[in-house]
Amino acid sequence: MQAHCYNDFDEFANSIKNVNSKMLLRAPQNRTWKLSSVNLNGINVQTGQLGSGNIAEGELMLDGYMLYLPLTYSVEYSANGNILKNNSLVILEPGCEFCITTKEEHDWYAVFIPSDMLPAGVETEESLRDSGGKRLWVTQPNRQVVKRLQSLVGSIMKTARHYSQFESTSAASCAAAELLKIASLEIGQSLYTEPRPPGRPRLQREEVIRSAKKYLEARHKENVYVEELAIAAQVSERTLRTVFNEYYGVGPVKYLQLRKLNQVHRALNVADPEEQLVSNILMAHGEWEFSRFASRYRRLFGELPSDTLQRKRS
Repeated sequence: MQAHCYNDFDEFANSIKNVNSKMLLRAPQNRTWKLSSVNLNGINVQTGQLGSGNIAEGELMLDGYMLYLPLTYSVEYSANGNILKNNSLVILEPGCEFCITTKEEHDWYAVFIPSDMLPAGVETEESLRDSGGKRLWVTQPNRQVVKRLQSLVGSIMKTARHYSQFESTSAASCAAAELLKIASLEIGQSLYTEPRPPGRPRLQREEVIRSAKKYLEARHKENVYVEELAIAAQVSERTLRTVFNEYYGVGPVKYLQLRKLNQVHRALNVADPEEQLVSNILMAHGEWEFSRFASRYRRLFGELPSDTLQRKRS
């Protein structure tokens, strides 16, 4: 079993297995970030304890499926714009893009199943389906299925924590077989259905987000305004606000602010305090109102930009 604690959310995001992900902190950090993982004959089981509300974006690796199970039911989650309920189970196809948002700190389980471990019938259904792109879908399985999955993953993590040799035992093989059975049933059932998320049609919403992200990525350090982002996405500002609130849980103005704050935070974390000044880093990111920016930065990260830079000196 691998278990680590992180004070930095970027380190946490980079350590999550089987995904390429990046996080935007959207609320002050209230606790340490923790990540544990167990490998059961190729099936990777992870549990995450997140230190604050955030926007997690990324894509799943191409060689398997992932089941994502939220655990902190008092917190509002959304996955690609779909609100998750108490018994929701998120299934990610190989290579699919995802955006999972929460307002507060929370916990989750994730189970990664390599595609070549799935029964032949599931692979056949996948090959026959015209998906029109890699999907993330939210299912509402029988409540007993969710409880069974929670209990199984919880017992696996607890046993691995107390017995260092667990992953190489016959018991681990049995646990892997049980996980594979549950995953195969849920993935197989989902291949027959096309999810219909509430609100704006999925395709239109994802096209707007894709166009906006492409525009932002091409202007990594520039100031971008809502008006030009709406033009780039070919929608009205009102539609852009609706789509961003559905997908990210915040409007475009707040998202752009969070994006800038997190970009500067990353730049300060890797900068050499002997060679760079905070003012130079801020100006390189199109920011010249230093005092106002420093105030917003401290509200989010609990310290001034100068504190982040100087921490590397100590």
